[in-house]
Amino acid sequence: MSQDLKISKILVAVDGSDNSMRAVDYAIKLGLRFDADLIALHVAPGGKYDSEEYLKYTKREYSYLDKIGQKSVTAAVKLEIDVITAKSSVVNEIIDYADKKNIDLIVIGIRSVSEFRFMLGSTASGVVINASCPVLVVK
Repeated sequence: MSQDLKISKILVAVDGSDNSMRAVDYAIKLGLRFDADLIALHVAPGGKYDSEEYLKYTKREYSYLDKIGQKSVTAAVKLEIDVITAKSSVVNEIIDYADKKNIDLIVIGIRSVSEFRFMLGSTASGVVINASCPVLVVK
């Protein structure tokens, strides 16, 4: 790596999948290596939920976010967890968020091996193609 390469903010896009959690592990290692701030971002789907359905959805989402928080404490890395609701596509939300927060690196998991070969239409490929910063894809 170049000596002048400075990674001070890392965004890891999370959705609770196994590969998403592996992406968190990579992001934590990179955060430690570069002494970088780490943000775990979950983009909740847009739309209207009745209050009971929304409450179940929120509890399910936050249970895995708690695990991410515990991983960061164990690793002693600075972590911020953010949950936003998609107003447009998940890809656009991740990219816009990264731009607003001046992110230096996005880490994102893919859902399956077949998605690695045929990424068209996937969230990961959309982020890779459209992000203004480097993207690390974890499978």
